[in-house]
Amino acid sequence: MEELEQNSAETPHGAKNRDLIYDVPTDEGIFECRSLTKNYGNFTALYNVNLTVPRGGIVGLLGPNGSGKTTLIKLAMGMLQPNEGQILIDGKRPGPETKAITAYLPDANYLFKWMRVDQQIKYYEDFFADFNRSKAEAMLTRLGIGMKQKIKTLSKGNQEKLGLLLTMARDAKLYILDEPIAGVDPAAREFILDTIMMNKPKDSTIFLCTHLIADIEPILTHAIFLRNGQIALNAPVQAVKEQEGKSLDELFREVFKW
Repeated sequence: MEELEQNSAETPHGAKNRDLIYDVPTDEGIFECRSLTKNYGNFTALYNVNLTVPRGGIVGLLGPNGSGKTTLIKLAMGMLQPNEGQILIDGKRPGPETKAITAYLPDANYLFKWMRVDQQIKYYEDFFADFNRSKAEAMLTRLGIGMKQKIKTLSKGNQEKLGLLLTMARDAKLYILDEPIAGVDPAAREFILDTIMMNKPKDSTIFLCTHLIADIEPILTHAIFLRNGQIALNAPVQAVKEQEGKSLDELFREVFKW
């Protein structure tokens, strides 16, 4: 397996990048960026990003806080518009068609706390044609949350688990999960990762955004490092281990070392 690119490039922020890009998919991916740039005033959050996310696996979008991860996700969800370039979901620009096939879990609690659990489930069932109620109920049973409980009475951890549960109960083509394990204890992280693995439809793709590499590395099939708004790595996880001779977490610490 040949390394396609390994060089030093100047970023808009003046840092030197060590780029590691192996076996970049040449077919149309489920998630694509083409010369994508996003500015906030004079600050460049993303610069000339070219990226293809392969179909069918669990892809880690990895980088420290401020690297551009959430901006990229908001562009994918149509919450922001690029200054240059484009982003495509299943070959289409973000809009109603792409939202119908994308299950999104934001990094902030979005549940209606005044609702009961069964009301929130009904809301999802009415709003999303691909929502699988039986799958949601099975996950609720495993979690031990009652259907008639008020969401505001649940612990913070259980509210976050409920949000993940509702997202994973959809039969989507693409799941975008923004920091699903940040701020939760190790036991909760294990539950969250188990829920992701157990409820991923076979041919779907999970785009998992986080800076907690060691926790999610065992379930990843592909990794993308985002640094200073640019791609520093785009590679199958196995290729990283074979060519770098180190774990993804070790490489992350090296690439993002201050």
